[in-house]
Amino acid sequence: MTPLKLYKKLFSLYGAQGWWPVRSEHKGRGYHPNEFGLPKTRKGRFEVCMGAILTQNTAWTQVEKALINLFAAKISTPEKILKTDDKTIATLITPAGYRNQKTKYLKNIAEWFVNNSPLEPVRSDLLKVKGVGRETADSILLYAFHLPTFVIDTYTKRALAALKIFDEKTPYETLRSWFMENLELSVPLFQEYHALFVELGKNKEYSKLFP
Repeated sequence: MTPLKLYKKLFSLYGAQGWWPVRSEHKGRGYHPNEFGLPKTRKGRFEVCMGAILTQNTAWTQVEKALINLFAAKISTPEKILKTDDKTIATLITPAGYRNQKTKYLKNIAEWFVNNSPLEPVRSDLLKVKGVGRETADSILLYAFHLPTFVIDTYTKRALAALKIFDEKTPYETLRSWFMENLELSVPLFQEYHALFVELGKNKEYSKLFP
């Protein structure tokens, strides 16, 4: 199965997803199906960066709770993150788990954001930030800065393994290259594709990928 055929199959199953949720720019929970221009603001871009850090090893529903706490406390800009003491941030992001570690990572991404935004970020530089792995970096680049890079997550790996296209232990960059070399380099396509894998994985419906 080609990447494009797989995408069409997923889209026929689930339709438009509206990822990445941006509460500060869109009503409700921040999902915005078929609207790929978000985030439009500096605040929205940093919200995506925070979410990308907080969602590591955590369900998105828990990330939402942590983000709501941060926004309620008016700690939603990189400057506020850097000025706020670690204990306060850790308490606010408790729902997302690993609160002490993620507090440090939030400070790291805030420092990076201040020094790089609104410049177009470079993937290799972002990967040097402690707490930012490949999946987190690609999520930030794709969703916050609208750069065409493909996000590989656990759900993606499981789907490809179910179809026997790749083994679950296949290196991240090999999987990323497979998509990027066989698809148009399109931000809307890459955003929707990643979100569809998430929906597939949450529902554990890998059997639906087969004819």
